[in-house]
Amino acid sequence: MSLSVSRSGQTTTLTFNNNVVLLSVGACTLLGFGSAVRYALQSIQGRKKGRKGEESGGWENATKGDDFREWGGELLKWVTDYRDKCRDIHVISRVEPNYLQKGLPSSAPTTGEPWTAIMSDLDSKILPGLTHWEASNRFFAYFKPHASYPAVLGEMLCAGLNVMGFDWIASPACTELEVVTLDWLGRFLNLPEKFLGSSEGPGGGVIQGSAGESATVVLLAAAVSKQKLQPERTKMVVYVSDQTHAIAQKATMILGIRCHVVKTALENNFEMQAADLEAAIEEDVANGLCPIAAVATTGTTSSCAFDPLVPISAVCKAREMWVHVDAAYGGAYACLEAYKSKFEGLEEVDSFCVNCHKKLLCPFDIAALYVANRRPILDALSLQPEYLRNAHSESGAVVDFEHWQMPLGRRFRSLKLWFVMRRFGTEGLRHHVQNGTVLAKYFASLVEKDEDLEISVPVSLSLVCFRWKGRGEADQQRLLDAVKATGKAFIIHTKLGGKIVIRVACGGVEQTKDDVLGCYEVISRELKKLK
Repeated sequence: MSLSVSRSGQTTTLTFNNNVVLLSVGACTLLGFGSAVRYALQSIQGRKKGRKGEESGGWENATKGDDFREWGGELLKWVTDYRDKCRDIHVISRVEPNYLQKGLPSSAPTTGEPWTAIMSDLDSKILPGLTHWEASNRFFAYFKPHASYPAVLGEMLCAGLNVMGFDWIASPACTELEVVTLDWLGRFLNLPEKFLGSSEGPGGGVIQGSAGESATVVLLAAAVSKQKLQPERTKMVVYVSDQTHAIAQKATMILGIRCHVVKTALENNFEMQAADLEAAIEEDVANGLCPIAAVATTGTTSSCAFDPLVPISAVCKAREMWVHVDAAYGGAYACLEAYKSKFEGLEEVDSFCVNCHKKLLCPFDIAALYVANRRPILDALSLQPEYLRNAHSESGAVVDFEHWQMPLGRRFRSLKLWFVMRRFGTEGLRHHVQNGTVLAKYFASLVEKDEDLEISVPVSLSLVCFRWKGRGEADQQRLLDAVKATGKAFIIHTKLGGKIVIRVACGGVEQTKDDVLGCYEVISRELKKLK
């Protein structure tokens, strides 16, 4: 037996009994040199045994429970090791475009490969191409995601059960757990009773894949409900603000509906004003168009602004327009008493969407869409081919969620939310959401004490927006680029009032004040280098 190790640039070469394995510096740094070498040696041994048959990982073994049990355990260990060690490496991937096309074979293997070989490639080829969203001490971009361990296990169970819950009879537990869990969530978020499946009215909740899918579904429902008044989609109009997420405009593109963008201003903290919305509606009506819906946001992406729901709803209801609330990120904060006033007016809106994969400890994809009246959605999306007809559905006693969404098939996504709500409880969930606001206020206090920085808009939820004080746009970009280049803090920018603003989005229960302080220190250090 012989083993030799050599290093050159970004690669470590292992030669074991004339077998060669290349390890990237990313794999060695991430898992530790010892773990990376262990997988590499297992890979070599797996290949050697493979020549004799059984342990080659041939496809016959791929369906065996023992194989799944052993390597499922290994993968769980791998994930927990990754969560620990990704905190210490460059947060943004530095690979070149098409690096995997060059690093992986052009065709799939003919015979099944052993898990050791797959895990080795996971370390040496996949890991270097990841940006580390779970590095809570370094990831402050977009909105910090939170894939908690209970939810990850729920995702695994969802895949293991492989339920296709398009209608009730396809798996009653899939449908019924979704109804129950979304009612739990609705009560946790203090939503009006009309949005709950257990209410006496026609409302209820449904899991969609994203806030974008949700917006498309409800805007389609709004369009179909107006077809008798205006049969031409091209004359229908949906109203958004210039701070509304692009998903709403994309939904109108898909549906062939006009989108009227209402401008916002700094003096109103970039909130959509009802008077401006009403003026836009009157202008379009005068031009022969048909207003059908408005999208209000509680927690915009750029600055976490809150559109005032009460006056916006009043304007829309006067013209029998649908009001949809995009609460993809901000909706989670409805669980906090301190933000109760921000959600005033929910009783008047038609639909509300919150992404559980943004602030509610679930991995993508699980968006909770609540509607006050399911009938317009059913009118827009119900289709019952003969092969899906069954006695339970025809009785009207059950919910068939296939009619509440665009696709037919449905994953058992409520499992991960159910696991989270049971494992954390409402107390743990509320603490997680609250902690993000505490960390944001702490970061803001550091910015306010820094003579080189300034807060751009009032701190909202877990987001802080700031600028390099007294400097132009080019310098804002230089600072942002310098910080990202360190690999020790990932932050992004937006534009408010035409000016670049740097965003720091804090996390939750898994993030600490020391993590936030570390981000500020990276920014401060890089700024001083640029002065």
